[in-house]
Amino acid sequence: MRRWLRPLVAYLAAAAVTTWPLVLHPRALLGAPSGPGDPYLNLWILGWGMQAVLSNPASLFDGTVFNANIFYPAAGTLAYSDHLLLQSVLLAPLYAVTHDVVLCYNVLLLASLVASALAMHLFVRAVIGTEAGAYLAGLAWGFGSYHFAHLIHLQLQSLYFLPLAFFFLHRLLAGRRPRDLVLLAVTAALQAISSVYYGIIGGLALVVGGVALAAGIGRWRNTAVLRRLSYAAALAGLLVMPVAIVYGRVAQREGFGRNLYEAGRSAAYASSYLQAPPGNVLYGRTGLLRPQEPPSNVLAADLPAEARRAEAGPPRTGPERELFPGFVLMALAIVGAWRGWRSDAKPAVVTMIALVAFGFVFSLGPDGARAIYAAAHRFVFGFGAIRAPARFSVLVIFGLSVLAALGVRELRAQRTGGWLVLVLVTAVTLEMLHLPPTLATAPALHTDVGQWLAREPGPGAVAVLPVGLDIDATPAMVQSLEHHRRIVNGYSGQRPSFYGPLADAINTFPSMDALAALHDARVRFVVTRDPIERTEPTEPSEPYRLRARFPGATIYELVWTPALEARLATAATVVPPATGRIPFRVGELARYRVDWGGAGVNLSAGDISIGVEAPEYRLVVTATTAPWVARFFEAQDVFATQADAALLPQVHERDQNEGTRHVTRAFVFDDRAHVVRAGPTVAEARGEAAIVLPMAPHARDAIAALFYVRTLPLRAGERIRFPVNEAGRNLVVELAVDGVEPVNVQGKTVDALRLSPVVQRRVEDRQPLASTIWLSNDERRVPLVLDLDAGFGHVRVELVSYRP
Repeated sequence: MRRWLRPLVAYLAAAAVTTWPLVLHPRALLGAPSGPGDPYLNLWILGWGMQAVLSNPASLFDGTVFNANIFYPAAGTLAYSDHLLLQSVLLAPLYAVTHDVVLCYNVLLLASLVASALAMHLFVRAVIGTEAGAYLAGLAWGFGSYHFAHLIHLQLQSLYFLPLAFFFLHRLLAGRRPRDLVLLAVTAALQAISSVYYGIIGGLALVVGGVALAAGIGRWRNTAVLRRLSYAAALAGLLVMPVAIVYGRVAQREGFGRNLYEAGRSAAYASSYLQAPPGNVLYGRTGLLRPQEPPSNVLAADLPAEARRAEAGPPRTGPERELFPGFVLMALAIVGAWRGWRSDAKPAVVTMIALVAFGFVFSLGPDGARAIYAAAHRFVFGFGAIRAPARFSVLVIFGLSVLAALGVRELRAQRTGGWLVLVLVTAVTLEMLHLPPTLATAPALHTDVGQWLAREPGPGAVAVLPVGLDIDATPAMVQSLEHHRRIVNGYSGQRPSFYGPLADAINTFPSMDALAALHDARVRFVVTRDPIERTEPTEPSEPYRLRARFPGATIYELVWTPALEARLATAATVVPPATGRIPFRVGELARYRVDWGGAGVNLSAGDISIGVEAPEYRLVVTATTAPWVARFFEAQDVFATQADAALLPQVHERDQNEGTRHVTRAFVFDDRAHVVRAGPTVAEARGEAAIVLPMAPHARDAIAALFYVRTLPLRAGERIRFPVNEAGRNLVVELAVDGVEPVNVQGKTVDALRLSPVVQRRVEDRQPLASTIWLSNDERRVPLVLDLDAGFGHVRVELVSYRP
């Protein structure tokens, strides 16, 4: 106990200093530089898990704990991000006594820092054999830049199992005890359960480290060693399987995954290892290692944020790129590698160098070793979920910490090494010293709205307006920990496909679209910032009833009567022109080449085919990306719509194969009920579990709309408006018929009918696309050319072959 008391006290003091003044106000402050966003998300995740442990512990075993209350009516929403269930189980007793989720959050943060340092301390002291080096490695691993750059990511603080897993890996290769095999599997599994990211990163690190260590001790061809490692991997996989199955099912159902382009936007640069977090005392606060983002283009100031981000490219600063390990730590690591290579520590040196190289290359994402990264992205289970490859940098820190500890051991063996080691450890501590610039104020855990909803009897979901698409949804999530009702609002690492269209509709409350969306989603309560300005009649003619009013919040309850539901069903918006003569028949097939122009180049980006199949009318679109595009975004997609004689869609299906991401979606259109039902398959879209979204009368999906336009007279100067429902999102297309003009197709100039469509949304959340379509000026009205101008460049879709 005395042997562990000193490092425990040292690391507790380091945790108190580096998060100061959190230890003085653990209930009033939140251990993060900001509140709304990822800190509130993790606060909600932790609260949801602890409440589930205390109120329904069986939900942890039957998987129903993953049916969290956000993104209603979606299921499995806890698996949209790290679940923190292991941490929730450990903290549930504290929550049972205090009922303070903020306190539990802060205790978990501080405990994670200390536990990470202690785990590394144990590993280094046992494997390298140096107490001074153990302190240095413990401080570097538990309190380095990575932790404080990611202070808003509570789930990324769980770095306490990886050193233990490597500890048992070394013991397993050094002996034959079954206990070490089991403990290696258990710690590796616990690392995966504590964080999805570290499950993938840690699993790959153990593979690389295990091979390197076996090679270092000259036993990499030993079948007994390989058999032991295989047994440990199999046991770890078996332990993780229940959680992996849940995440795999949710990812498959919702089509979650990251392509190489998305991964590249959150990868590290080589220069990121010379950037310090803003709270670093020596380099961050002084600005010495805090490069500034280049000034944005003044002409782009008026563009939406999404378009500006696309034009600017990946940022060069931020949490994913503040990876500075320390100059003295790197120098000591070089000394440790150089001297250790010639000593009994050579196997450890080989292992740590392999980890540093692997972590560094993979932290660069697809722009590092693209072939290797792309292969892992395609073939390693779960790898496609990695949004931020920069987090592989933890392996760089791990290897450098151990090598630096070895450097301390070698220097301490010198005659004057004691004083030199003391100076160097002090220098490393000063380089790593972090003081948070600010800590967020803890959110209110008891609110008027939360208490009212908690007291109100009976079930019923809640929509807190406006329904945000980003971090602005997180305060409603924290508030839901008080009333425990399901909420439409949500924010996480992923979100369901229906969420954007549903939020667009609900945010127009009390419009008819909003009421239809709320009715079909079975939402009972609506919370608005300001009351609706209307006089309450004796017998309300609207379904929303004022129930409570508080400063800054008003609660309405939706009460539906048969008369109100009938009124909702008959409400119409845009009446489209009737379908004209059908100019195509079964067997028609048009093939197109897609060219992309941008940055002064013009390249072939892929191919599209549009065909008409039996039974009449099955309209099919296939799209395939060109090889150079597939390096960033690979797609082999099939979209099919079954339409009736009036070209109104009945069923729309999507089969999207995008690299390792395979998504199936089905939308069943019910024009009579004015709804579209969505699900992974047609059967599920027609079942009780379908997501039901409002649809404008006579709305068509994009494919049916294209064929519908071909049937219209299309007179020059005419403007035609018709509704479109694209994946549940209600839009209105205004089509301007500009007249006949010459256009170049396949090197020939032909007269074509020019159309200028404008897509109108209720909520414009992106820069409008400028597009022009040319149809053949004959009775067939075949699409010849599509020009599309967007923030990512110019796209031209041109006909290359046509079969009537």
